[in-house]
Amino acid sequence: MSNTPNKKVKRVTHKPTSRQQQIRYAKRKKSLRRRRIRNRLIVLGGFVLILWAIISLVVHLLAPAPTPTTKKTTTTTDKSKYPAVTVCVDPGHGGYDGGNIMADGTSEKDVTLKYAKAFGKYLKEMNPNIKIVYTRTSDTVSWPEDEVEDLKERVKIADDANADYFISFHVNSNEDDSSLNSYDFYVRGNDDASIAIAKKIHQNLKKAGWNYDYLIQDVATYPLYVITEQKKRPSMLYEVGYGSNLAQAKALQKKKNINKIAKAAAKAYHDYILNNNS
Repeated sequence: MSNTPNKKVKRVTHKPTSRQQQIRYAKRKKSLRRRRIRNRLIVLGGFVLILWAIISLVVHLLAPAPTPTTKKTTTTTDKSKYPAVTVCVDPGHGGYDGGNIMADGTSEKDVTLKYAKAFGKYLKEMNPNIKIVYTRTSDTVSWPEDEVEDLKERVKIADDANADYFISFHVNSNEDDSSLNSYDFYVRGNDDASIAIAKKIHQNLKKAGWNYDYLIQDVATYPLYVITEQKKRPSMLYEVGYGSNLAQAKALQKKKNINKIAKAAAKAYHDYILNNNS
């Protein structure tokens, strides 16, 4: 091993001595400089491209997703398949006649009007060709304050309209038994159409979750003028429930239940009319 101490090695650059060597040296040096600059530009360009790609990716990820454009399509109802019939809708009582006073103090006439209007609205939506005739559309009535004239006028309205069907909405009451909470249909015993519709209403209500008992009553045993006097058309008086039962009185006035019951009845009439009227 040598005992000579380590020395820094100096880099010796031999500069050219002749004029020709100097020229070649200058050219080579200049070429090397250009190459270094070009390499730096290439590296810088690559860096810029990578940076641009990263920025573009971030912008794309952060940008909200475009809302899909959906073309609005207008659907036209084919009215030709719906029978053009007339249904007379009768909101029970009205005007001077408030009907029963329900357990919560509400007049029957105010509730029946809501059911009748909702029923007519749904039936018209289901059958664009149908004609709805109301015996009244507000608390104002056109007949005198006389019960007999009152009932006659309701039948006359149906006759004048040449109605194919008649339905009258009411709210039942029983002061002796406040536990009653069923709904009832009053029809003529030989009115097969109204009986079939009443059964269909019950089926529709059961599907909708309105699980109350029901009865179909023959007006032969419980005469009701607006039904017994309309022998030429299917006619029904529909007691939607018992207003004398406080719990049911409140339930019957909830908008969702009014719509549920009215829609079930409208659907029953619509289906029957569609299958039996040409």
